[in-house]
Amino acid sequence: MIENKVYILVHAKETKQNGLTEFEIGTFSTLERALVEKKKRENVLGFKDYPKGFRIEVFIIDKDFCHEIIYL
Repeated sequence: MIENKVYILVHAKETKQNGLTEFEIGTFSTLERALVEKKKRENVLGFKDYPKGFRIEVFIIDKDFCHEIIYL
């Protein structure tokens, strides 16, 4: 049985007002598409000051938990 996966690109940063703030950028059908989207945002205001804030969460369709987290 083939496991279908989705790749959720997330960015997190520490703020003085709210502590840790996380922003879900998008859900992608492949790891490559998620990495392309990350590359587009690396120099954008709000992301570029926190380059280590990106991660990709890998979910298997029809499963109830995150299978893997890729810290970028």
